[in-house]
Amino acid sequence: MTKTRSAQVDLTNCDREPIQIPGSIQPHGAMLVVDPDRFELLYASENAGELTGYRGVIERGTPLADIVGEQAVHDIRNACAKSGGGEIAGIELGLRLGHSSAPVDVIAHRHQDRVLIEIEPSLDGGRSAKKALGLTHALVRRLGVETEVAGLARAGARLVRTMLGYDRVMVYQFLHNGAGRVIAEAKRSDHQSFMGQHFPASDIPYQARRLYELNAIRMIGDSGYTPVPLQPPLVPGDPPVDMSFAQLRAVSPIHCEYLQNMGVHASMSISILVDGKLWGLISCHHDSPHIVPVALRIGAELFGHYFSLQVAVAERRAHVVAAGLARKRIDKILSGLPVDEALLPGLRDHLDDFMALFDCDGVGIWAEERWASAGLAPSQDEALALVRFLAGEGEGLPRTMSSKLGLWHTQDLHGVTGLDGFGGAVAGALAIPLTLTPRDYLLIFRSEEAHRIEWAGEPAKIILSTPNGNRLTPRGSFDTWREDVRGQSKPWTETDLSGCDTVRSYLRDLFLKQNEVTAEERGRTEHRRRVLNDELNHRVKNIITLIKSIAVQTGAHAETVAGYAASLEGRLRALAFAHDQSLSAAVGGDLATLVEAEAGFHRHGPDLDRVVAGGDQVRLDDRAFGVMALVVHEMMTNAAKYGALSVPEGRLEIRWSCSETEGCRVSWVETDGPIVSAPTREGFGSKLIQTMMVYDLGGRADISYPPSGMVAHLVIPAKHVAIDDDEREPEAEAPRDKVDDHSLAGMSVLLVEDQSLIALDTEDILRRLGAKEVRLSPDAPHAVSTLQSFRPDTAILDFNLGDTTSEEVADQLVAMGVPFAFATGYGDSVMIPRHLRSVPVVRKPASAASVSAQLAEARRIAAQG
Repeated sequence: MTKTRSAQVDLTNCDREPIQIPGSIQPHGAMLVVDPDRFELLYASENAGELTGYRGVIERGTPLADIVGEQAVHDIRNACAKSGGGEIAGIELGLRLGHSSAPVDVIAHRHQDRVLIEIEPSLDGGRSAKKALGLTHALVRRLGVETEVAGLARAGARLVRTMLGYDRVMVYQFLHNGAGRVIAEAKRSDHQSFMGQHFPASDIPYQARRLYELNAIRMIGDSGYTPVPLQPPLVPGDPPVDMSFAQLRAVSPIHCEYLQNMGVHASMSISILVDGKLWGLISCHHDSPHIVPVALRIGAELFGHYFSLQVAVAERRAHVVAAGLARKRIDKILSGLPVDEALLPGLRDHLDDFMALFDCDGVGIWAEERWASAGLAPSQDEALALVRFLAGEGEGLPRTMSSKLGLWHTQDLHGVTGLDGFGGAVAGALAIPLTLTPRDYLLIFRSEEAHRIEWAGEPAKIILSTPNGNRLTPRGSFDTWREDVRGQSKPWTETDLSGCDTVRSYLRDLFLKQNEVTAEERGRTEHRRRVLNDELNHRVKNIITLIKSIAVQTGAHAETVAGYAASLEGRLRALAFAHDQSLSAAVGGDLATLVEAEAGFHRHGPDLDRVVAGGDQVRLDDRAFGVMALVVHEMMTNAAKYGALSVPEGRLEIRWSCSETEGCRVSWVETDGPIVSAPTREGFGSKLIQTMMVYDLGGRADISYPPSGMVAHLVIPAKHVAIDDDEREPEAEAPRDKVDDHSLAGMSVLLVEDQSLIALDTEDILRRLGAKEVRLSPDAPHAVSTLQSFRPDTAILDFNLGDTTSEEVADQLVAMGVPFAFATGYGDSVMIPRHLRSVPVVRKPASAASVSAQLAEARRIAAQG
C-alpha cells in the first residue's frame, strides 16, 4: 500500500458519515432500547445479560421488568419523568436490578419514540456520587473569580484535570474558519505541549460538531475497544437507533485511529456552548484506558454549563469595555466639532483622530462621491472600486446588510474581493456604513502582517491507496508543523467588531438626527446626551455589580436548578420594577406604589383585603427604593411560601409612618396563617433583608417569629426619605386581581420582537394566557408582509428593533383597527412618536400579569373608539 497526499481529494464523505446511528456501543456499559408505552424490549446490546444478571433469552418483545425487575422499571420511569421529558436524560445512581446484587448507574432518555436505557457498573460503590456535588461546587466557586476568557480557560483546564484525573486537559476554541486553537492546557510534565497550536476544521467534521451541541459530554473509555452491537438486527422498515443523546454511543473508527495516532487511549470532551453555538471544547486525554464514573460525568457536565456561561459573560464584558472605550473616544472627537455645522466636513478634518480610535494603519471616508483618507490607505480609484464592491453594484443588496452587525470585514482583501492594488501594503479592511446611502462608508485599513500558524501536525489529509480504492486516514503525526501566511492582515476580533459597531450606531444616529433638529435643538441635545451618558455609565456599573451578587448568593443557597431559576427571576423582576420606577421620576420612587405592586400579586378572588397596606405619602431615593424593592419582594415571597399568605385565611398588614428626623418606620404583621417558628438556618433571603437594610441604608431590620405569625419592624434613615408637604394617607390603588390565565382565550396574536430568546419567552406567556395562534416577526418589513394575509386579534410590538422601530407596523395596525401594545426596556416613552403615546406599554422584562393587563387596556381603548 502507498501513502499519497492530495489537496484535491473530495473529503465530503467524511462529513456524511452517520456517526449518530452506529448500531453499536462502547463495552464499558450495556444498552436496552424499549417501547416508551409498553416498556417492552426493541433492541439490546449483546452484553445486556452480563450487566443485568438476566439469564433468560433477551429478545424483541421481552418486558423490561423481566430483565431488570419491577422496582427498577418503576425507578427508571420516575427518573425519566423527573428529567422533564424528551432528550433530557433521567439518572439513577446505585440502582439494584432484579437479577443482580451489584449496583449499577442508569441513564435513560427518550428520543424518536424510543426509550434508550444505558447501564454502567457503579465503579466505586457510589463514593463518586457523594463527592461529585461538593467537588463541582468547589470548582465552580474557584472559576467565579476569573473575568477574562484567557484566565477562565487556564483555570478550567486545571480544575477539570483535578476533578477527572486525565493526563492532559486542553481548552480548545473554534476560530472563524472552523479550525481550532488550544488556548489553555493542563498536563503531565513529561507530555509534549499543544498550547497555542491549531487543529484543522476537518479534524472535527460537521456532524460531529452537531453532536457536541446536542450532547455536552462524550467519553471514550478505551480507544482500542471492540464495539458491542445491538441485537436483533435492524427490522426492515424500522429506522436505525439514533444515539445522538447517548453516552455509550460507539464512535467512528477513524476517530479512534486518530486518538491512537496521538498516543491517546481514553478521552472525554465537554462542550462549551455560547448562545447555543459550539464555541469550543474542554478536551481530556489519557495515556491508558480511563472510565469516569457517571456521577463525576454529571458533575463535569454541570461544570461545563457553568463554564460556558462564564465564557459568554467574559466575552460580553470585553465587548462592553471595547464599546465603552470606543464611545468615550468618539465622544472626545465629536466634542470638538461645531454642533451647528454639517457633520461630514468635520469628520474629514479629524481622520487622524480616528486612527487612534481603531487598531489600524489607515482610515478613509467615502461620502458624497468624495474620498478623504489618513495613514495607510488606497488611492481614490482603488477606494471607488472597493466601495462599488461593498455596495453590491450589479449584484443586489450592499454586502454590509448580510452581516449581523451591519459591518463588513476581511483580513484578506485581495483574496475576497479580487480587486487589484490590495494584498500588499493594504491587506485587510473593515467597512462601517455611515448612512442609508449604499456608497457612504467609513473604511478602516490594516497592513499586511506576515505571520506563522503552528499546526498540531500537517493539516492536509492523508489518502491511503489500497486494493479496494483510496481510503481517508487520520493524521499520524502531531509534531508541530508551521505554515507561513502572506498577503493578509491581523484578523478582526469580536472585540474589534464590538467597538466598530458602537461607532457605526453612534455616527448613523448623528447623521439621522442632523436632518431632524435645528442648530439650537442640537446644542440642547448635546448637553442632554453628555448628562445621560454619565448617569447611564454610573447606573450600569452599579446594576451589574448588584446582579452579579444576587446571582452568586442565590446559587449558593439554592437546592435545585428550578428553585434557583425561580428565586433569581423573582429577585431580578423586583429589581427591574425598582429601576423602572426610579427612571420615571426625578429621583427614587413612591413607597406606596412599590408595596402595592408586590401586594397585587397576592390579592385574588373574593378576599381582596388579605393584604392591607398604607401610610404616609413618602418618596425614597434611588438607593432606598432599590433596596426596598428587593426586601419587600423577599418578604412577600416568604409569606407566600411559609407564612400567612400560604393559606387562604391568612392576613398581612403593612403600615408605615415617617418623620424628617426619624426617617420611615415600616411594620409588617402576619396573622391567621400557619404556626411559625424561627428558622433553624439563615437563608439568602433573610441575609439579604438584614444586610441591605443595615449595610446599604444604615437602617435597621428587627424580625421575630411569634406562633401567630412573623412580625418585622424596618427603619429607613431620614437621609433616604422625602415626605410630601401634605402628609396624608394615599388613596388605595385598586387591588389587582390574579392574572386571568385565559384572558387571551381563542385569540390570534402578532408578536414583533428582534431578540429570539425574548420572543420565545413572550410567546410562552401569550400561550399561557390562552392565545390560540402566535405569529412571530423579527423585524418591521416581515411584520408588514405578514399583515397582508393575517389579521390578528391583538398584537405586541417591540418598539426598538435594532436600528429601526416598529412605528410602521403600529400605523398599519391602527389603520386595521387592531388593538396592540408596545414592549420596551426603556424606562419612559420618550422614544415613542407623539401620535402613538396613548398605546399601552409592557415594560421588559415582561410578566404574564403585565402582558395581560396592557393588552386588556389596548382592547378597552379600541372599544371606546
